[in-house]
Amino acid sequence: MDRFPKKPCKHCGLMGHFPYQCRTNPRKALKRVPINKIGKTTKQWFITRATWIKRNPPPIDSQFWECYLHIHPWCPGRVDIHTMTLDHVVSRSHAPGLRFNMTNLRPACRYCNNQKGSRSLEQCKPQVYSVNTQ
Repeated sequence: MDRFPKKPCKHCGLMGHFPYQCRTNPRKALKRVPINKIGKTTKQWFITRATWIKRNPPPIDSQFWECYLHIHPWCPGRVDIHTMTLDHVVSRSHAPGLRFNMTNLRPACRYCNNQKGSRSLEQCKPQVYSVNTQ
């Protein structure tokens, strides 16, 4: 099998790439999955997230929330509605009953939320050691 195509691209007419690699390929628009095709847990999470956002509007300039974790070096500090993830203070694996509890949710950036995982905040914070010089 050859690494390069023998025929020109059917979308742009140039050689050197396959049609599926062409940047002028008219791709079909991605279809959104209707809400009735999603499981009941996902539906409940969408409702919980929307309710949390309504009850806790952004305090900073009416656009941004503050990431409460600040444990990742790439943490932007401020997150808008598109980059915000809701972190469970007590993780879902430790307390499944608190999965949709509004008091257990806090805004976080995706970097910090991924780094925290299912651990508690105390386990994630880097240990700061003080050096005694005598």
